Amino acid sequence: MQSKNSNDIFVIDVSNHQGEVNWSQVKASGVKGVYLKLTEGTTFLDKRAYKNYLGAKNAGLRVGFYCFSHVTNDPKKEVDFFLKKLDNMKPDMPHCLDLENDKGQSKAKITSFALEWLEYMEKKTGITPLLYTMMGFLPNFTSRKLARYPLWIARYNGKDNPGSSSIWSEWAMYQYTDKGKVKGISGNVDLNTMAANFFKAIDTGVSYVGDAKPPSQMQKGDSGLNVKELQQNLIKLKYEFPEHGTDGSYGDETVSVVKTFQKANGLTPDGIAGEKTLAKIADLIKILEKPKEEDLPKITSLGDKYSFQVKAKKDIGVYKYANLAENFKTLKNDTVFSVYGYTENVKAYAVPGGFVQAKDVEPLLVTLTTGGLTKTNEEEFRAFLKSEGIDAELNLYAKGNPDAEITAAGLSLVKVKQFLDKKAWYYK
Repeated sequence: MQSKNSNDIFVIDVSNHQGEVNWSQVKASGVKGVYLKLTEGTTFLDKRAYKNYLGAKNAGLRVGFYCFSHVTNDPKKEVDFFLKKLDNMKPDMPHCLDLENDKGQSKAKITSFALEWLEYMEKKTGITPLLYTMMGFLPNFTSRKLARYPLWIARYNGKDNPGSSSIWSEWAMYQYTDKGKVKGISGNVDLNTMAANFFKAIDTGVSYVGDAKPPSQMQKGDSGLNVKELQQNLIKLKYEFPEHGTDGSYGDETVSVVKTFQKANGLTPDGIAGEKTLAKIADLIKILEKPKEEDLPKITSLGDKYSFQVKAKKDIGVYKYANLAENFKTLKNDTVFSVYGYTENVKAYAVPGGFVQAKDVEPLLVTLTTGGLTKTNEEEFRAFLKSEGIDAELNLYAKGNPDAEITAAGLSLVKVKQFLDKKAWYYK
């Protein structure tokens, strides 16, 4: 992922632990935005959230909210509780899922929880939420489907770069210390840098509107981040805003475009972006973002004849696509199953119903017995094994009808079988 640079935006995050905050001094210190803790789980409301919200907004800061989440909860209940407590407070930055404790749960559970939480929040609000986590917790997220949600990564190592990820190529925000000092706040505070391109994508330049509608509905007169993202998504779906573009304001042009979208998708054409309209837009965006066939790795098929068995080294994900996108189910540790193909550079195996990462499974050894091998046959066989770099012992038994045994696994086993078939040598 990228390193911090001077163009990034200075953002802090606070909760009730920071106590009283002088927001005018915070603003004067160069802070541009603040994330406020709103809820934790399904029962806890940060008692200072509303007061911090008013103070930060009146000081001219961009404001966002996060939920400190528990993976053992129902993710939809967490989102519903969060939105109920948000009420009419109007965010300038995307809502955030803060997930940093496994609670003894598996990676598959953590990943599915995060996806359900984020997808449900997106459908309810029309805003693509952020995922916040610690760098050390990041390996618990195993689905590339998460890559469509911006990453807020924390790592307190004093360096300009948090590290790398197998899912995200860049961060939207980087929390680089939890011991920062900012005027107006007593004690330590988390310091973050927000990527300039991300800030540009979410910034509406619109000031606070007191009579904001509930987050699950947008209509004429509304403005803000959710309106801007609505406009951006409609443009992705080939609906144009030639006059005002993605200005974050729900005016006549947006009403007209929403009506056009609703008519095209069998929805009531009232020009109001309610839950059904937002859900339909979210579903179509997902379809749009699915990998195209030409973007997928080439698959070499093995068919039934050359398929081989493998065993899961741990709980592993089964992916929908050959590029290992969309982890949609889990296979338990030690599960044995068959492989029917593989992708370029053997990064993924094709299995019934999808793909698995090749590194997550162990091919099972199989012993083949051949019959009628002459000395010349044996020499040719050994030369083949050497040329292919196959580390397998060929044991020749000369008594009676000469035969040989060879034990191999995975693609080495496939190559041996193909060699024997090409030579028309018997084996079982």
